[in-house]
Parts: sequence; structure tokens; C-alpha cells
Amino acid sequence: MLTHNSHTLREFDTALNNLHQSLMTIAYKAQSALDLAINGCLKNDENAINQVIADDEDLDELEKVIDEKSLHILAFFSPVATDLKLVLTSIRLSGMYERIGDECVGIAKRSKKLRNYPPLREILAIEPIYRDLATLFRQINKGISYWDVKSLEILLPKLQELSHKSQFLTRHLAELPEQHPDALLAISELIFIGRSLERITENLQRIVEEAMLVSIITES
Repeated sequence: MLTHNSHTLREFDTALNNLHQSLMTIAYKAQSALDLAINGCLKNDENAINQVIADDEDLDELEKVIDEKSLHILAFFSPVATDLKLVLTSIRLSGMYERIGDECVGIAKRSKKLRNYPPLREILAIEPIYRDLATLFRQINKGISYWDVKSLEILLPKLQELSHKSQFLTRHLAELPEQHPDALLAISELIFIGRSLERITENLQRIVEEAMLVSIITES
């Protein structure tokens, strides 16, 4: 039976800190993937597009690492209450960040296909959504790095507003085939990029809601 002496407690604290560092690594890699994917799309930057696709394996591997570290903590330290919630939430958040990475890879691959077609002026409609999304992404990751419930709570209404805007963008893009019947293939790629932005926003909402529960517990 494990005895919680000072040595064991230090090991436990170290394991929790390492888990949180891995969680923040996948968080910032997902954030970087979004920046690269949209810059590749808007600036027709092939290097940025290829980087997103190449980095996808790193995100997948990080999710596995977080799972393994979490299972190690659960098996060897049997955490309870707040610590248990931190571990289980880290598992769920890493999966959400990995799904954001997948959406960024989708954006990159579709941006790569867009390079085969004449430029579409309508692609600029993505920029204001991305700009707000990137700002919120950074603020979310900062809040999670400290499990700061107050900063995360402020972000929820902004995410909900952005969700409405991203849904409107998707509907707007879906109307373009009628206006540009000669560019259906390019427009279809653009529609899917808009849908990926919508799903990234939805995942960030879930991340904030999940992280807020941990933050509330840790502050109580």
C-alpha cells in the first residue's frame, strides 16, 4: 500500500506538474497549428501549409503522452477530489486540442487544393473570424495555464458570440456557388474551411467549460 510520506508527495507534485506542462504543450501546438493553417490559406503560403500537416503527428503523440502520464498518476498515486478532477480533465482537454489540430490539418489540406484554382476574393471573409478566434485561443490557453476561472468565465460570452459569427460565415460561403458557378470546386474548399473554423470555435467552448469546472474546485 502506498504511504503518503514527504517523498511520495514530492513525486506526486512532480507528476502533476509534468502532466500540466504536457497539456500546455499540446494547447500551444494546437494554437500554432491554427495560425499556420490560416496564414497558409490567406497568404497562399505553401511552407505554412506543409508545416501544419507535418506537425499533426506531434499532436497525436502528445495526446498519447498525456494519456500515459494520466494513467500513471491514477495507478500509482490514487488521487482524489481536486487532483483526480485535474487528471481526468487533462485527458479530456488533450483530446479536444487534438481535434482542433485535426481541423487545422483539414484547413491546410483544403488550402493546398485552393492553390490550384484562381484566387477567390471571398477568402478574405475568413480573416476577421480567424483574428477573433486567434485572440481568444491565446487567452484561453493563458487561463488554463493557471486554472484561472475568472479569466475563463469572461471568455465564454465572447466565444458564444464568435460561434454565431462563424455559423453566419458558413451560411454566407454556402451561398457563393450561386454567385460563382464557374468556381464551384474552389468555393467548396472554402466552405469546408469555414466549417472547420466553426468546429474549432465549438471545441474551444467545450475546453473553457471543462476547464472552468477544475478552476472552480481549485479555488474553493
